[in-house]
Amino acid sequence: MKEQHGFTLIEILVSITILAIIIIAFIPMFTQAAIHNRVNGESLRTNEAAQVVASKFETLSDIQKIIGNTSTLAECSSQQALETVSLPKNEVVGGTPYQSKVTLCKYNENNVTGLIQAEFEVQNSENTPVTRGTAIKFLINKEETDVQTP
Repeated sequence: MKEQHGFTLIEILVSITILAIIIIAFIPMFTQAAIHNRVNGESLRTNEAAQVVASKFETLSDIQKIIGNTSTLAECSSQQALETVSLPKNEVVGGTPYQSKVTLCKYNENNVTGLIQAEFEVQNSENTPVTRGTAIKFLINKEETDVQTP
């Protein structure tokens, strides 16, 4: 009698069952990865939108045209509450509207003077959860013409 090579039906069913148990054990990991990927993607898009909004303001006078006088700015390192001003129009970046705010303060740290720190914050309230992104930009203050560095 010839010896037969191959698998029996029971061996195949046992191997499929073991494989199914292993796959089922890893499904939660894949769903968590998909959730984290979506949240991180939203966060990245919001931070990119903040960079786009910040790039529209090259000088302090560009901001002053929109929000008015900036002569009474607090220093960034002070304990005073810094004033945050909403920008008048929503910025649309990549087809998504973002509400924008800017916080300005005088940057006088480490012997650096004559700079204004502008922190732009954008918020996308259309998605759940609400995402916020920030971008910080330094602008030359024309009132203090000499920017000094150490």
